[in-house]
Amino acid sequence: METNQASRWSTRVLSGVAAAALGLLVLSGCAAESPDSEPTETTVAAPSTAPKPTEQPVAPAEGTDADLSITITSNGEDVTHRYRLVCAGGVPGEGSDHPQAEEACTFLDGPGKTLLIEKAKNNAECTQESAGPQTAIVEGTLNDTSVQRAFALGNGCKISAWKSAEALLGRGTASGDQ
Repeated sequence: METNQASRWSTRVLSGVAAAALGLLVLSGCAAESPDSEPTETTVAAPSTAPKPTEQPVAPAEGTDADLSITITSNGEDVTHRYRLVCAGGVPGEGSDHPQAEEACTFLDGPGKTLLIEKAKNNAECTQESAGPQTAIVEGTLNDTSVQRAFALGNGCKISAWKSAEALLGRGTASGDQ
């Protein structure tokens, strides 16, 4: 019988110790979450001064840089329009007199880069139609690459290329209207 009493006593003691330990764990967790608790030694202090805006690194301007001369003729000889398009970081820059400079700079940020730099396909089969004798020459620099590209309205392929570059060239009509 004595062993039975000793066994009950040790079970009660262990249960009490376990309950006390559990209570301490709960209390320590609550104390850590308390908004009124003091910061511990592991708290890292914020810097005393915020960095000044001028100390921020300046990112390079995104977008296309271009300085292009666009010459359009109504008959392949007589100049009807001459524009200069200057784009700096994808937006019109000083010296630009293109009538739709913002649209043209945006075009150069997208498909215009490829259109001006790629070579025209000479062996392509094109419809034999003409939209007029109007021509255009675009020359200058595009992102430090020399550009010289001719456009015309003499067949289906040339008409398609002109329409792709309307942001630079205008509509392209036989009358020379833009």
